[in-house]
Amino acid sequence: MRTEPAIALDFGLKRVGVATATGGVITARKHLPARAGLPEWAELDRLVQDYGPQVLVLGCPPDPDPGFELALKRFRKHLKGRYGLAVETVREHLTTREANAWLREQRSTGELGRRARKGEVDSLAACLIARDWQENEA
Repeated sequence: MRTEPAIALDFGLKRVGVATATGGVITARKHLPARAGLPEWAELDRLVQDYGPQVLVLGCPPDPDPGFELALKRFRKHLKGRYGLAVETVREHLTTREANAWLREQRSTGELGRRARKGEVDSLAACLIARDWQENEA
């Protein structure tokens, strides 16, 4: 299991979900509003500064449409240039759907009493990306 500090990102054109992974503990942090796949950089700058990751982990769907794939590549390039950190990708498939299902289950058992906002789903999807990355041996 990988334990180095990381920030996991669930990329989207309108929102980027964020989670941190440190010492085997994964925590949903927040979502960042984005325009055409580029987030509010100041908030991501603050997260990188606060958590001091050694790596950024980016979820990549297996067969994205060409427009999404281009925006994802642009985002990855920005991450590398802006932070000078390794950017590792994790093949992710349906993490948002899995996050929604988990939240529905929690609501049905009374663990969550309200409907989850889209940003919360994105942050939980980032947790799933971090989990998959941690379980993958370097």
